[in-house]
Amino acid sequence: MNPEKAEPTVTTTTVDGKPVLRFEMRYNFPVSVLWKHLTDPRKLKYWFPCELDLLPRKGAEVTFTFPGERPTKGAVLEAEKPHLLAYTWDREVLRWELAHDGDAGCLLTLSNTLQDQDAAGSSAAGWHFTLIGLDDLLNERPLGQNPADWERLVAHYQEKFSH
Repeated sequence: MNPEKAEPTVTTTTVDGKPVLRFEMRYNFPVSVLWKHLTDPRKLKYWFPCELDLLPRKGAEVTFTFPGERPTKGAVLEAEKPHLLAYTWDREVLRWELAHDGDAGCLLTLSNTLQDQDAAGSSAAGWHFTLIGLDDLLNERPLGQNPADWERLVAHYQEKFSH
């Protein structure tokens, strides 16, 4: 079985004067499966952009580790299993929402509150790749994150979100 590849839809808004990227992507897996992939470091390591260690509990510490770099810390702001997880990453906020969609499907909504509007193009391209990577992982396909698409995606999102 080779389900059709999904693509995220991406919009932008402003909350409290800060730019927010909003991604929506449908997955053909239940909320419980997506929740595990958002919270279990053994699953996160296959699709998240860095090593991520967290307990999905409000106030818990979050650790982000890129190879060869010092870990950075964040904090869990909200956690309501299995539908909502929000945490800080540097000076940004990531808010993951999961909703039942269809018989066994799930709608994932990621809101990324940015520190800097100028980062919107590269951030949107990065999360686009990441969300597609999660879909590929769940569907047991080779990761479709083609580096040749990176510059095209960054340019697309920079144009889309420029004011």
